[in-house]
Amino acid sequence: MGRSKFTYDLMMKFYKLFQRLDDLGFIKHNESEVDTSAHMIPVNEVIRGGKSVLLPMEILKPIIERADCIYIMTECLCRRGEGCKSYPIDIGCLFLGSAARELGRGMGREVSTREAVAHAENAIELGLFPLVLHNEFDAWLWGIDYRRMLNVCFCCDCCCSVRHGVRVRQSEGFFENIKRLPGLEVSVTERCSGCGMCVDVCVAGAITISNDRAKINEEYCKGCGNCVKMCPEDAVVMRLEDGVNTVGNLLETYGERTDVGDLSGISVKGRRVKG
Repeated sequence: MGRSKFTYDLMMKFYKLFQRLDDLGFIKHNESEVDTSAHMIPVNEVIRGGKSVLLPMEILKPIIERADCIYIMTECLCRRGEGCKSYPIDIGCLFLGSAARELGRGMGREVSTREAVAHAENAIELGLFPLVLHNEFDAWLWGIDYRRMLNVCFCCDCCCSVRHGVRVRQSEGFFENIKRLPGLEVSVTERCSGCGMCVDVCVAGAITISNDRAKINEEYCKGCGNCVKMCPEDAVVMRLEDGVNTVGNLLETYGERTDVGDLSGISVKGRRVKG
């Protein structure tokens, strides 16, 4: 059974204390590929097949449609904990999978596919960044079964605990398993003047300036799209590789990890998480 609303409110009272202890290294993290996987979904235009497209709902809608239960949280834990002044606190995460039915009363509500899609579209319209996340700590936090859940979060740069964890290198395991979308490439064109604005906004510290031009470390880049949005010369470009089935690969990844509905029915090779 999930955490009660009382327990959740109690945890929220100590949110900033836990965050501070985490930053100081008093809370140890040993995340690995087994217990953490996430993909940031950029809300910028991405070039695919010579055309510019907006990705978020192309990625999110198939995941939402395949879930056997969809639950909208009443609020965003991170924005409530940080006292966010920039974005609405009441735009909460989507929890997918049968484990979401175990969430305590007052935490949110079970919704239809149509309601969940509308919720996601509204969050993106407000400027929030989608994140697909399967994390064992999150499951423990809410008191639900890790093997039957998946998060779709709608994050802001100012409050998101995942983005914060990437910035401060919460742990190497955590950092490594927050990833770019399959087939997504981020590159710098000759229009770059080396102004450094992209360096300041990069979530992962993946950009440096060399010979008056930005350089992106592909190993570190998470494909969040901040650099694309902030570049005054439009010199940073995001592309999807030809021939890469981005949605299919993403569904395969999470279908192997968790049983939330039809995701786990996809024919894949490798380990599958079972109850």
